Amino acid sequence: MLLSYYPMRLADAEKIVTWTYENEYAMYSFSDSNEDIHELMNGEYFAVLDELEKLVGFICCGESARVPGGASIGLYQEEGYLDIGLGLDPDLTGQKIGSVFLKQSLVFLQNQFKCSQFRLVVATFNERAIKVYERIGFIRDKAFYSKVNDKDMLFISMKMEMEMPIYSFEEITEQDLTEVREIYNYYVSNTTISFHTEELTLEEIKASVMNRNPRFKSFVIKEENEIKGYVLITQYKSKQAYDFSGEVTIYLRPDIVGKGIGGTALRFIEDVAREQGFYTLIATVCMENTRSKSLFEKHGYEQCAMFKGVGYKFDRRLDIGSFQKVL
Repeated sequence: MLLSYYPMRLADAEKIVTWTYENEYAMYSFSDSNEDIHELMNGEYFAVLDELEKLVGFICCGESARVPGGASIGLYQEEGYLDIGLGLDPDLTGQKIGSVFLKQSLVFLQNQFKCSQFRLVVATFNERAIKVYERIGFIRDKAFYSKVNDKDMLFISMKMEMEMPIYSFEEITEQDLTEVREIYNYYVSNTTISFHTEELTLEEIKASVMNRNPRFKSFVIKEENEIKGYVLITQYKSKQAYDFSGEVTIYLRPDIVGKGIGGTALRFIEDVAREQGFYTLIATVCMENTRSKSLFEKHGYEQCAMFKGVGYKFDRRLDIGSFQKVL
């Protein structure tokens, strides 16, 4: 399961408040009220979607993840920890996807908040969740009581520390082309992100990512010497008046999409573009690709054009949008 994360949207909040958990887990149900919708929209909640853009859960952080009883014992006076909470669609509970959900959520939060220390609170009766947390690396900390429906319930806090991933960027060489080609051709064969309909050869991928003009830069993205993707600035148009405009492109290995690497790569390539004297960067995005659209908009790119039905792939007409950022 490949998950993606978005600031909570009203439609997602309205759906989440209708989720109902059974038996002792009923305490996790919302009340389907405007007050709960307002809570979900307070800026500390993220909707979690699967590969088909279906809502599967949510995560929260900060004050929204704290339990009142914890404050009474001074739990939240210990600084350096990001308090987190999470919820899974009740139809998906008990299907052994909790570990995947938690692991990917932690990576997202780590990249989103540049934080490596996490704390959560769980009711002690919820042994199923506690086992998942311990399997991921959380350790038990402090126990305390807090009111739930006017009754005292025993909770326990759990903490963990993750190593911060260190990404490096290296200019693409011929030795990288096989892996770069493999990444790109996945999107050719399986998605409308690329408008190629046939996989590229090594020579074709070389021509597309290795520029003769030194102003246009191409980099592989590495974590511990393992290629995770690539990012590049290419020529926007060949006429000389366009020389201070560049086109930005990012492709990541499909198994790491949604983990915050795209934002890191985008910030890096923007710095490179400034050093090379570019005035503006433009990204061309298939409008079905909501993940890329959200990435660029989140980092200050504004949609400046829309072209209807200019692509045709997988038996359907496709729109593209141009997103621009002045550096």
